[in-house]
Amino acid sequence: MASYGKKRHVEASDESTLQAQDQVVDNDLEGEESSEDDSDLEEEAMDTEINEEIQVEFEAFPPGQGDFHGIKTLLQQLFLKSNVHLGGIADLLLSQNQIGCVVKQSEAQLAEESDSDDDMDDHVYGVTSVISLADKEDIPCIAQIRNLLLTKCKECADSSCHAEFQRLLDKTRVGLLISERFLNIPPQLAPPLHLSLHKDLTRAKSKDEKWNFEYLVLMCKCYETMGQAKKKKKKKDSKLDQEIKSFFFANAEDEIFQKESILSFKYSILEETDTAIGGSWGVDETQLKTYRTVMVVPMLKMADILRDIQNNLSS
Repeated sequence: MASYGKKRHVEASDESTLQAQDQVVDNDLEGEESSEDDSDLEEEAMDTEINEEIQVEFEAFPPGQGDFHGIKTLLQQLFLKSNVHLGGIADLLLSQNQIGCVVKQSEAQLAEESDSDDDMDDHVYGVTSVISLADKEDIPCIAQIRNLLLTKCKECADSSCHAEFQRLLDKTRVGLLISERFLNIPPQLAPPLHLSLHKDLTRAKSKDEKWNFEYLVLMCKCYETMGQAKKKKKKKDSKLDQEIKSFFFANAEDEIFQKESILSFKYSILEETDTAIGGSWGVDETQLKTYRTVMVVPMLKMADILRDIQNNLSS
């Protein structure tokens, strides 16, 4: 692989370094039953862990050679079991490191913790970039992404949506926006990351027309909750279970992108979620159905989108 440049901070705002208070959640204990005294000690330890907070400062860097596995892990969240060569996408992102960035723990904080035994110093917490979907003949993973998107569109959307999506991919300059981060990363990180990416694209297209996209395609992680609520009937003391549904995106800014999209469809990935990354989604009696929403957004709308992201997610 080619060598990569020095650290480049996100230029969007003073929010390039953020702090996240990461709540540590206790895991279920497994194995054989222990004695009553041991159980008491374990309960005390669990209570201590639940209340522990970890302060983490994040910074943005250009993708570097050592980020390959971290980027690939984040891509696994998005593509799951799809027939897409994730290593090929990771290599592509590394080769165009003038576009986008990866999110890591800040160097200043790492220096303070240099005596730690933690081997996660170069852990990648997020990646934001764009790849062109026009290079399908030269880059196999691009052809695989296009095939995945068109196949899901044909299966889950009507014929007019599929025809328009096919036309956009074949006849216009389209980029795939990749914005992946772990679920416990604060949404306040989104505004500087997206603004910085937009500036990167503006610089790049002045030198190379391939970066002058007309549209961006997003593949968004989304969920539908299936909970139970109690609703009283007219009869005294009688109740009826009512199913309550709620739809939400893993990345808060994706809702803003959807408002400006000209085409969208969603498909279920329920059968693929055994390889999902990001922790348990069980909340009380609520069940979650997992989806991917694919949307097409005009680049002409990016100024409005970036303004709304800044206004809604900065604080």
